[in-house]
Amino acid sequence: MPRPALWFEKFDPITADFTYVRWLGDRKGIEQQTKVWDKIIVDRRADLSEWAEILGKVHKRKIQILAFANNHYAGYGPGTVEQFRELWRRQLGPETGKRNRAAQGQLFK
Repeated sequence: MPRPALWFEKFDPITADFTYVRWLGDRKGIEQQTKVWDKIIVDRRADLSEWAEILGKVHKRKIQILAFANNHYAGYGPGTVEQFRELWRRQLGPETGKRNRAAQGQLFK
């Protein structure tokens, strides 16, 4: 798959007022390293940093961004999302990337 910046160099892949990213990873490759999904075992900071840069440009266009990470991407999906949020905040500022609890729906009360 091409690097994220290449998509934006050739054309604008944003076709709606929202976009989403799914970091999936190599299931067979990572399952050779672990079958316990409680910590990051593959360093994906360089990739996530590239995504933070690209999605920062998307954010400036007022496009809603949804990002999802599978355990197979780096070994621990929640940890991957937290790494991305850390990189995102460094790039766009501390107030960006915080959860808006008032706007976020609740599954349970």
